[in-house]
Formats: sequence, structure tokens, C-alpha cells
Amino acid sequence: MEDRRAEKSCEQACESLKRQDYEMALKHCTEALLSLGQYSMADFTGPCPLEIERIKIESLLYRIASFLQLKNYVQADEDCRHVLGEGLAKGEDAFRAVLCCMQLKGKLQPVSTILAKSLTGESLNGMVTKDLTRLKTLLSETETATSNALSGYHVEDLDEGSCNGWHFRPPPRGITSSEEYTLCKRFLEQGICRYGAQCTSAHSQEELAEWQKRYASRLIKLKQQNENKQLSGSYMETLIEKWMNSLSPEKVLSECIEGVKVEHNPDLSVTVSTKKSHQTWTFALTCKPARMLYRVALLYDAHRPHFSIIAISAGDSTTQVSQEVPENCQEWIGGKMAQNGLDHYVYKVGIAFNTEIFGTFRQTIVFDFGLEPVLMQRVMIDAASTEDLEYLMHAKQQLVTTAKRWDSSSKTIIDFEPNETTDLEKSLLIRYQIPLSADQLFTQSVLDKSLTKSNYQSRLHDLLYIEEIAQYKEISKFNLKVQLQILASFMLTGVSGGAKYAQNGQLFGRFKLTETLSEDTLAGRLVMTKVNAVYLLPVPKQKLVQTQGTKEKVYEATIEEKTKEYI
Repeated sequence: MEDRRAEKSCEQACESLKRQDYEMALKHCTEALLSLGQYSMADFTGPCPLEIERIKIESLLYRIASFLQLKNYVQADEDCRHVLGEGLAKGEDAFRAVLCCMQLKGKLQPVSTILAKSLTGESLNGMVTKDLTRLKTLLSETETATSNALSGYHVEDLDEGSCNGWHFRPPPRGITSSEEYTLCKRFLEQGICRYGAQCTSAHSQEELAEWQKRYASRLIKLKQQNENKQLSGSYMETLIEKWMNSLSPEKVLSECIEGVKVEHNPDLSVTVSTKKSHQTWTFALTCKPARMLYRVALLYDAHRPHFSIIAISAGDSTTQVSQEVPENCQEWIGGKMAQNGLDHYVYKVGIAFNTEIFGTFRQTIVFDFGLEPVLMQRVMIDAASTEDLEYLMHAKQQLVTTAKRWDSSSKTIIDFEPNETTDLEKSLLIRYQIPLSADQLFTQSVLDKSLTKSNYQSRLHDLLYIEEIAQYKEISKFNLKVQLQILASFMLTGVSGGAKYAQNGQLFGRFKLTETLSEDTLAGRLVMTKVNAVYLLPVPKQKLVQTQGTKEKVYEATIEEKTKEYI
């Protein structure tokens, strides 16, 4: 029973690693290895030695990945010595067969991703002075296994000799249904068959039943393999989950990262008036200093059939070398371009879109350089009829705001301290930023009267954004150029009365409104019930000459009291 317990612990370690629960993964790995510790390879009365070796290699790999994530590089290197020493001692083919089997089952990718990031993407702190040969060798082996798995290994071939409790000969290949397996009449009647072990018919009822079970097992594993290929592994899912659950999402995904200049052609948001449409975008990523691009992927499943990666090239600003990109590519894995000591490096990525229906289609492209935050760019295409476009244009005109919204793209905003916004609220504000333009909101999806499983989320988001922009248009009626009266204290006007005194070096500022604040008007009701802060832009007596690239400073101030005539 110990080997079953070890296998269960090994599976639990894999799941914990995928969930990024590295402490728990470490615990399960250690339990699996302790359970296996009682067996020696000479113990043929116990469980199958090949099966024990497979579980041991998997457990050590998961433990190495967990140690690396927990910054325990010494122990990771020690486990690496064990897995390479024992694995390669039994022959490269057997060791790589285990790695290929893991890859086909979707178990190797988390390990190889962590290895790659630890060795090439992130600082190894105290590990930089140590010998990294073993970890680099292990990374090379995982990359070889990935390549082999993609180029023709079959999961049933790798599992055929892995001793899954089978007692008879492997079944013949080329069978398309378990019903095609037959019993050998000659063997049943005479007890002998001239073809011996090469006979394509079963030599007993028990062997026939086992062949049918093995056929069903192969079908299940092939289905899992195909699903893993369709989902392009777990990279996209893991990244989305990490981004959605993070209290600092800008540290996971960002539209700009230091040292990488992004240029794109055409605009990220495109409108077309024909049902059958084709569009391509070209992204030029200039990295200074040069850095390696490890992955390009399309993040979301909703409109995946309409988007694909069609071209990737790399080089300097004058010479580009095309990279191999498969047909209908959703995830491209790189990391093998020679940069030859260049001080800068340019990647060009082509994204294609195709549709034969009207609708609003969105996709997020991620460019992974091995460090967080991962660079992302959002594209949108709105395919609508000429009549719908005219209607949408009319709606946009009605919502054009009276003043440009002050935000981080146009001003340098100094937040008020102490800030009472919670980490969760901050993360939501970063994740769901209000679009600056109504063009991004009035799309074909808003006109769609039917709610479906695939459109309800984006549609409700758009409607909420439209509501917020409409509210801003009303509130902006109170945008004023005024003189602030600076006070150290003021009298409260409510029923309870009293006074407020400024403390800790603060002062109060009061300004008079140009129209009475009343809850009987849309703008007045919003200001009275929803507005809790103002942005202040000091106006100097003499107009300063603003240098190109610098932004004016805007200061946030919290509202202490509102009356009909004053804030």
C-alpha cells in the first residue's frame, strides 16, 4: 500500500505546485519520498521498480521547483544532484521517457517554467557564486522532453512498460475499436500458436479483457493530451488566476514595463463596417538593454477562434530574423534567439484577426520576458453595420464630456495621505480603469439585446463604464477655477453643530460654488451623496512654460463638509 500512498502524495504535490502553494507542495513531495524510501531496486516482490522510479523522479522535480520558489537554492541543487545522478545512471532514454510522459500529461510545464525563470529571469541572490551546472542540465533535459513530446511521442508508448498492473502482452497497434480485438482459435483449441508472442489475437479470455482495458486507458490519456495541447498548457490560466487574485495586479500584468518601448500599427481599437473582416496588428518591442523574449500568448478564451499569432521576428533595428510560428498559433515559446552582445534588441510580433459575423471582439496579448510584471497589450475590433455605426456615433456625441478627465495619463496625481482606500479597492481600481474615450465603449456588443454566456460579462462592464462616464459628465459641471480660503478651523452647520480644528500640520481649504448644491438636480445629488474628494491644480500668477514630457501636478484633497454654497 505504500506505493499507492506515495503516488497520491506525488499527485497532491503536483496540484499544490500548480496552485502556487509551494510549502504544501514541499510537504507532499517529502511524504512521497519517505514512503518510497523502504524500497530498493532489487526488491522485485514489491511494487514495479519502474513505477517506483517514476514517482521518485516526479516527486524530486516538484520538490526542486518548490525549493527554488522558496529561495532555498542549496537544497534545490542537492535534489537536482539526486535526480540527475539516479535518473541518468539508468540511461538517458528511461529518464527522458519519464519527463516526456510528464509533459504529455501537463505535469512538466510548471517545473520547467520555474527552472527557466530562476536561472535566466530572476536574481539568484546568494546562488550566483555557486555552480549552476546541475540546474542548467536539468532545465536542458526538460526542454528536450518538451521538444520530443511535441514531435511525436505518444503517451501510451511511454506508459506501455511502466508497469500499471498489466499482466499480459501489449495489445497490437492499428486498432480503431476495442471490439476489433479477437481470441486466437488455434491457441484455444491446440494450446499452441506458431506466431507466439507476435500473434495479434489474445491467447486467453483474461488477456482479451486486459487488452480492452488498455485500449480504454489509452483513449482517456490521448484525450487528456489533446486537451492540454488545445489549452496551450496551463500558462494562460495560471497568469489570469494570479492577476485576478493579486492585490497588486499591476505587478503581475502591465501595459508598460521599464526598458521596453512598445509601438503598434494600426490603433489598438479598430472599427469596421463589414461582416466579413480581416485585420492585422504589428507590435514592435524595442528592448534596451537587450533582453530575451520567452513567450508570446493570447490570454483569453472568449474570442480565441478569431485571433492568432502569425509572425515573430527578432534582431536589431536594421536586420530581423524570422522565427518559426505554427499555424493558428495561440502561444509561442521562444528563449533561443542569439543576441550577440547587442545593446538593444527589437522583436516584431504580428497578430491576425478574422471574422464573418458582426460583434465586438477583444483579446489581450502578453509578452513574457521572464520577469513580472508581464507586458500586455489589449486589442479590440468592433464589426458593426453602417446603420449601427451611425447610431453608435450619435450616442457617443451625447456623452462627450465637458472637460477632459484628470488621470495619471494626463497629470501627475499626488494622493492624499493618510489614504483610507483598502488594498482590495486599489487593486480593483487598477484592474478596471474607466476608458478615457467613449469610442471604446459604444460598440456593437452594447447594441446586442440578448445576453449569452459569452457576452454578459463584457456587456455589463461596458454598461457600468458608460454609467460612470455619464456621472462624470454631470459632476464636471462643478469643475471650477476658484480662490481657496485657507482655514485652521471652521464651524459645522449640521444639527449637532460644533467645530472642526486642523491637526498634524494640516489646514482646511474652502471654496464657494457658482450654483447652489441641491439634491433636486442630477449633478447636485451625485456631489452630495457620492463625491468624497476633489483634485486641486494650483494656478501660478505667471504662466510657467511647461517642458515637453512633463505633466502638471494635481493634488487630491478629501471633502470634510458640503453645504448648499460651499465645499
